[in-house]
This record gives sequence, structure tokens and C-alpha cells, in this order.
Amino acid sequence: MEYMGTKEAAKKWGYAQGTISKWCREGKIRLVVKPEKKGGQWQIPVNAECPNKEKRKEV
Repeated sequence: MEYMGTKEAAKKWGYAQGTISKWCREGKIRLVVKPEKKGGQWQIPVNAECPNKEKRKEV
């Protein structure tokens, strides 16, 4: 399985990186590998769906 970090997910979904990290902590993004397992960074599957279906415009 391929993964992306919070920075890539933020750009892909149009949200701030902090928002993506928050969603990871809260368990809103499915199948995330916890940061302690991958060098302190969240690992989000590249095919994961954005938990907020209504996308914002990319800033």
C-alpha cells in the first residue's frame, strides 16, 4: 500500500496540514499508520477519502 503524509493530503484535499493531523489524531481518516510506527509522521493511504466530503477551495 502506498502512503502520503499530512502535507500531501492537505494539498490533495484543500485543507491545512494541521487540520489533516487533527483528523488523524481523532481517527477520522481510515487506515492511517500512527506516527510512532513511521518515523514520527502520519502515513495516510493515497486512496483514503477526505473525511469532510465538502472540499474547500485550495488556498
